Amino acid sequence: MRNALLYGALILASIINPAVCHSKTASELTALARNLGRDPSATGRVRFTDAQILDFINEGQRDSVASTFCILKEYTFDTVQGTVFYSLPTDYIRIDRLISDDVRLEEKSVLKLDQEYTEWEANVGIPTAYYINFASRTKVGFYPYPGSVTSTTTVKVEYYAQVTDMTASSTPFNSITEFTPFHQMLAYYAAAQMLYIDGFSNSADRYLQRYVSYKTEFAGYCRNKTILLDKLATK
Repeated sequence: MRNALLYGALILASIINPAVCHSKTASELTALARNLGRDPSATGRVRFTDAQILDFINEGQRDSVASTFCILKEYTFDTVQGTVFYSLPTDYIRIDRLISDDVRLEEKSVLKLDQEYTEWEANVGIPTAYYINFASRTKVGFYPYPGSVTSTTTVKVEYYAQVTDMTASSTPFNSITEFTPFHQMLAYYAAAQMLYIDGFSNSADRYLQRYVSYKTEFAGYCRNKTILLDKLATK
């Protein structure tokens, strides 16, 4: 079974191999989007500025990352006596795992806590669960919350993160080399937006579909790699 999983890893690496792909900067993607969007700078009659096209490229980058959960980060902090809620990073999308003093906590909804515990919001102690409600979705709360110094803990949050917007010299997806094969998808997204604005909806539809196909492959690559690594870790 282990050999089969290793073989699967080799197949995955051969399908998406950054070594055989050319990394593109945002400036290069802007030039590509111009050509795809029928707005080549060589004509001297460009309709879109570089800044406008870069905005489209960053929009596509944000959409692709938010849809695929391909970027995972860690954030560590200490809980404080008497404090229930703690701010999450500004690039936070969704929590994957939360560890409190080496113990993985379960996420519970406010409704579930209401059903399970009486006056749970007043309970203090070492946290056994965490929650994120609609009133404070940029913060994570703990049940119970630390009522004394002895019940404070060190928390590690593993979370799916949004990408950082690019400047002209940046490379996509926070410059993660592994994602080099998917750079070109952002030019298709930008070109589609340009063509929609210019009224070429048929061409725009084709480019947007190309972008969606890339995004599907992007999501599949990240999902399959996670599954494969999880299986290898259990062997």
